Amino acid sequence: MDWLLPSDLTAPPDLRAAVGGHPLVADILARRGYTDPAAALAFLDPDRYRPAPPTDLPDLEKAAARLMDAIQRGERVLVWGDFDVDGQTATALLVDALRGLGGQVAYHVPHRLKHGHGVQTPVLVNYLRDGIQVVVTCDTGVAEHEAAEAALINGVDFLITDHHALPPTLPEAPAVVNPQRLPEGHPLRDLPGVGVAFLLAQALYDLAGRSAEAAQLLDLVALGIVADVATQRLDTRYLLQRGLQRLRIPQRPGLQAIFRAAQVDPSNLSADLIGYQVGPRLNALGRLDDAAAAIELLTTRDLLLADQIAAQLEVLNHQRKQIEDQIYGAAQAEIAKDPSLLNFDALVLAGQRWHPGVIGIVAARLVEQYQRPVVLLSTQPGQPARGSARSVPGVDIGACIAACGDILAGHGGHPGAAGLSLDADLIPQLRRRLSHAVRETRDPNVASGQPVDGILPLGQMGLELAQELNRLAPFGAGNPPIVLMAPHVHLVSHAAFGLDHRHRRLTVEDASGQRQVITWWRGTEHPLPGDVFDLLVIPRVNDYRGRLALQLEWVDSRPIPGVTVEPGARWKVVDLRTEADPLAALRPVEGYLVWAEGIAPENVPFDAAQVCTRDAPPESPALVIWTVPPGPQEVEQMLAETRARTVYVIARHVPADAPSAFLRRLAGLVKYALHAYQEEVSVVKLAAATAQREFTVRLGLDWLVARGQIAVEWLDSERLQLREGDGTTNEPALEPLQNSIQALLAESAAFRAYFQRANLETFFEG
Repeated sequence: MDWLLPSDLTAPPDLRAAVGGHPLVADILARRGYTDPAAALAFLDPDRYRPAPPTDLPDLEKAAARLMDAIQRGERVLVWGDFDVDGQTATALLVDALRGLGGQVAYHVPHRLKHGHGVQTPVLVNYLRDGIQVVVTCDTGVAEHEAAEAALINGVDFLITDHHALPPTLPEAPAVVNPQRLPEGHPLRDLPGVGVAFLLAQALYDLAGRSAEAAQLLDLVALGIVADVATQRLDTRYLLQRGLQRLRIPQRPGLQAIFRAAQVDPSNLSADLIGYQVGPRLNALGRLDDAAAAIELLTTRDLLLADQIAAQLEVLNHQRKQIEDQIYGAAQAEIAKDPSLLNFDALVLAGQRWHPGVIGIVAARLVEQYQRPVVLLSTQPGQPARGSARSVPGVDIGACIAACGDILAGHGGHPGAAGLSLDADLIPQLRRRLSHAVRETRDPNVASGQPVDGILPLGQMGLELAQELNRLAPFGAGNPPIVLMAPHVHLVSHAAFGLDHRHRRLTVEDASGQRQVITWWRGTEHPLPGDVFDLLVIPRVNDYRGRLALQLEWVDSRPIPGVTVEPGARWKVVDLRTEADPLAALRPVEGYLVWAEGIAPENVPFDAAQVCTRDAPPESPALVIWTVPPGPQEVEQMLAETRARTVYVIARHVPADAPSAFLRRLAGLVKYALHAYQEEVSVVKLAAATAQREFTVRLGLDWLVARGQIAVEWLDSERLQLREGDGTTNEPALEPLQNSIQALLAESAAFRAYFQRANLETFFEG
């Protein structure tokens, strides 16, 4: 991908003076269009922002008046929502508001697989026959002419709140509340469905003389804005900022339950955490099951029910990840089989029985990888192919798909995402025509590529800078994360981590000798950079259990032709393996860590405060290797995390690698964890306590499960929830697991024997 290096534009003096702090903050604001001090301060601080009046939304007052009339008359109101998180939160918000104001409210959320998006007229008519007197839609309805006509025929008012692109003619309805009816640039124009629902609820509370109560709904607004990838500017950003403040002190039992299940600390909640942890769980419900449960979760006051639904979300989210990886792998296989697919301006792929609820997520991953719009289609024998599209900046994918409407059975969406269906035989024609539409309509004023916000040496990328740049948060569409370039770095070490070792942790160094650890999510799916390269990273503030730390996330790299790394030692290595008294050699040394695993700290001949394991070791200029490691990856991991420049190798403690000893030790640790860690533990902690590789521990846990001793639920790639087993033995699984464990332990034993006699200069520089 091309890199868009920062312009020479710097902040004027009055802007720098107003913003204060690191000058890069003001410079980035200026490059993003905030050159006026008042506008910049309003961007940074919601207390300084003046939102637009809700009444600017066309028909908002009509809709609010009709709903207030229904509340006062005791009429039955149906809230019709949608199954994505924007629709879920919008529906829950209006249901909450109407009930809080005394309304008689029912709600309906379509099932993705049974019904699809929109208002299904036959289902609506059943509600009307059952006595519904007013219908209000959320995040849908602007193109539902048939449903609006059915309501009209039955004498029921059909009120529409939506944010999707307008059809050529609006439905015949008493109110069509949609920010797309506002002119370009209006502060309310970017509102998602939940934002529109909030302004309607706000108007209702105003009519009831209870204006202050509307703020309690902002938590749902923030969830929907992030999950719908709404453009975070003007009023949408303001509502997100206010909503995040509410979410950090969650009052809803449903949100509390989600945070507990996802192990998210709400006190420091960010838009990133919503996007990566909370949103996907709610989305999994709408993608794989019935999203109506999300409305119950977000509106219930029952703590037990909230925990039950949150647990269901965990299971579904795990299934979603598995399905996503399967479809992603199949899509990559299609591209490998036919590379000419990448010759088109839009990547269009189809797979038999790809799960229609998950293909949109995979499409977004492929957009990031291939930097072009992507359409993924699921084909079923005898049925139309159904698909999801995702786009890149400058390409209105909804409009491009609409341009192919004559060959489609159905379509709808907005500039960033869309859905469609067509005869499977027409997919090649869609690929050609959609690529032509993308090429012809791409906005030439929107540069394609990765914007870079600043160029800094590694040594200047510290926690303090990350905290300063975090003033520009929340990040997302319309306000992308800050990306910095570190020029001329080279790779020092790397180690895989996480479930199936899919992520990478790298240590890089620049020409001045400054080093940083880089986290590369899904890094093992890509080749490592070679020799000297420029590196793009996102600086983030990692707040784990109150401990603030810098986290640099990999974005991209590009090689520097003709420049190579000067040969030299990456570490100073001191060999103390054969010293009779290695501690004597260390007495003059100050400020070192001792890596010791599989042994009680009191049995290590060092101050306990100096002893560490692989479980979150602190940084240190020097590392003493007391335990013989189980493999080379573990050595790489410790060097990357501690950033040690000097390594003292003693290698005195040699853990037992016999299967019986390992499994006995692991079983004891699990039994202890069941009582001491509230039944939750990390695989890294277990690996460190047994002095074994993480994969060996995972298989050991599987063996204990097969024996019926424990039950395990993975919370994420590294953390697991433990339960007592039911005692049922899975005999067919035991022998293969035991054989695999024995083989892995034999590999570790062989490595330990090698490490004790290896040429350390060759080992550490090899």
